[in-house]
Amino acid sequence: MFDGLHAIDWASMEHAYGSAEEVPGLLWALRSPDAEERHTALDRFYSAVHHQGSVYPPTAASLPFLLELAADHATPDRAAVIELVVSIGRESLDRGFEEDGTETEYYPPAGCGQAVTLLREHGAQFAELARDDNPDVRLAAIGGLGLFLEDPDLAAALLRERLAAEQGIAARLRITDAAATMALRLPAAKHETSNWLTTLAADPAQDPVTRLAAVVQRARCAPEMVDETVVPAAVGLLREIAGVLPARPIAQAPSHHPVPPVDGVPRRSSPLSPISTGTRACTHRPRACCVRSTRFWTPAYPSALPCWPSSWPAPTRARGWTRCV
Repeated sequence: MFDGLHAIDWASMEHAYGSAEEVPGLLWALRSPDAEERHTALDRFYSAVHHQGSVYPPTAASLPFLLELAADHATPDRAAVIELVVSIGRESLDRGFEEDGTETEYYPPAGCGQAVTLLREHGAQFAELARDDNPDVRLAAIGGLGLFLEDPDLAAALLRERLAAEQGIAARLRITDAAATMALRLPAAKHETSNWLTTLAADPAQDPVTRLAAVVQRARCAPEMVDETVVPAAVGLLREIAGVLPARPIAQAPSHHPVPPVDGVPRRSSPLSPISTGTRACTHRPRACCVRSTRFWTPAYPSALPCWPSSWPAPTRARGWTRCV
């Protein structure tokens, strides 16, 4: 396990907080039988080695070992490891390349190009993981199909296969997203993928959430094919989805709060609740309404009274308006 791990000079590389010499220990901790130790290591990996999506040289250098962990069925929390790998790859593509495909130059150098190259070399591994017996592993691996597989025919076939096999909404949404990602990345896949998403959106055998996702993702990967039928189709599917959602009880309206007088002008109570005593602007009207307020009130429900500008004369203010004070 982890052949070549200690042959890498981790101490010569840096992550968000300095030397990356801790990376081997974090990788070993991700195999720990202790859940707390695994959680701590993963949290540290995200905060330091993959800080806010950044991809440093040690981030890229850790990928072969993370992929080894993902492939080993003895690894606990394999899905979390795969999510980390996919996140590193996605951020590498977003941050490491210009619109024309050239690699962005960073100083000090980043690991984006190295990460993308390695993950595309291991694209077939994501195909295996997307067929894993563990549903969480499959869900985590689906994004890699659209990001890293270089064979558009294989990727398209796998996505169709997974859509037919997966019943969970989360997996089906990821599949349509991966299809659009693949179409945007591989021009050779764009036409076929757009046609598939069009067919999927019109298929009455599919659930309405999947059909709506297909409408949205088709518009994303082929905006030039969007026509006047797209919005009505999306609205119709939203109505269909709303019709099958479980009803939720309406929360009880809060009690009325007394409104103190201002400048001797009495004000009636209104269903408003104070939410801040800091210097903030009223949100009932545009900011010009009362930008100097030191307390503002938010409507408990839509019929609550709006505020009024302090520049209005007092008699006008008193007629059916309440004020931020």
